[in-house]
Amino acid sequence: MAHFDLICKDCGHKFVVVTRAAIRDKQKRCPECESENIRQSFGSYLQNGSLSSPTCGAPQRSSGYG
Repeated sequence: MAHFDLICKDCGHKFVVVTRAAIRDKQKRCPECESENIRQSFGSYLQNGSLSSPTCGAPQRSSGYG
């Protein structure tokens, strides 16, 4: 599941959209003022991408079996 942190540019309301795919048009509205003037915050990229993994780039450890 992808989490998108969104901010309404008109009223400043912050909200989250959780979806299995890209954000649909009906999800691109502020739940407070119904504005379509929203933007995605930078935090969303870090939550959804490989950078959010604590083992990103870490060498794989062997279990010692096999």
